[in-house]
Amino acid sequence: MAEETVSAERGIVHRLLVHLGFHSLSYKLLWLLESTARSWWVTSWLPSWCPTSLCQLQEAEEKMLQSITSKFSQRHVCIGTGNRIWTLMFSGSAQERTPLVLLHGFGGGIGLWVLNLDALSQQRPVYAFDLLGFGRSSRPHFSSDAREAEQQFVDSIEQWRAAVGLEAMVLVGHNLGGYLAASYSLRFPARVKHLILVEPWGFPERPDTADQDRPIPVWIKALGAMLSPFNPLAGLRLAGPLGPMLVQTLRPDFKKKFSSMFNDNTVTEYIYHLNVQTPSPCFFCSVAVEKQPLKT
Repeated sequence: MAEETVSAERGIVHRLLVHLGFHSLSYKLLWLLESTARSWWVTSWLPSWCPTSLCQLQEAEEKMLQSITSKFSQRHVCIGTGNRIWTLMFSGSAQERTPLVLLHGFGGGIGLWVLNLDALSQQRPVYAFDLLGFGRSSRPHFSSDAREAEQQFVDSIEQWRAAVGLEAMVLVGHNLGGYLAASYSLRFPARVKHLILVEPWGFPERPDTADQDRPIPVWIKALGAMLSPFNPLAGLRLAGPLGPMLVQTLRPDFKKKFSSMFNDNTVTEYIYHLNVQTPSPCFFCSVAVEKQPLKT
């Protein structure tokens, strides 16, 4: 399955890269190299090399959600063609209000909304789900065509909405989720009562990373520089059993951000298991794609 998976985020980024002047042939060449390497090398030893499994991802997610005091439910929502969207639902007391729907960012999942869920669910019904291709949702074959891939993402959101039975929603998107939320709103405006974008791709400047707790070791920077043209998560997978430590080293800000809820490695373990389940295709993490506007 790993060899066949062509994730849609690659296609979306490809569209933005064209605007930045990157030649399409160069992009496709890098993608071909990564696909070839993955098919005969990485996939042969990845399952045993990376200390992860779907069960471990589930356990990590459950630890993230244990701190929530509000009542919630979870289930896979079937959206057709054999695909399922893993969904977190809060009914709340204000059933008459328009539901709030949360779309996470690249490499994220429903657990990363944990700081906000109790407060948000007091005001209205809240839904959060793992985007198609992420977390505990299905990881289907996506088109290699940029526009078709984006359309597949947007279609999956609309299919999810219809399956859950929401007439309209307040749509919140972060990072990649912000880009997709905006794209969805342009295509299905009648279904979006309000659109809220949090650091969305296609709009803001890069965040200042000067406030990170400690400098990143030189060897990790070198590894990241070598692997970044191929996939932003490649280093995490290639690190194997050192992957959890790599997450803690590269992103100490996560522990700081969630320190009011967790004083251990709960968050970094969750992020690790989210992102090493299935190898993702080529993705240019070093390019500032978020500086490009989303064009209608």
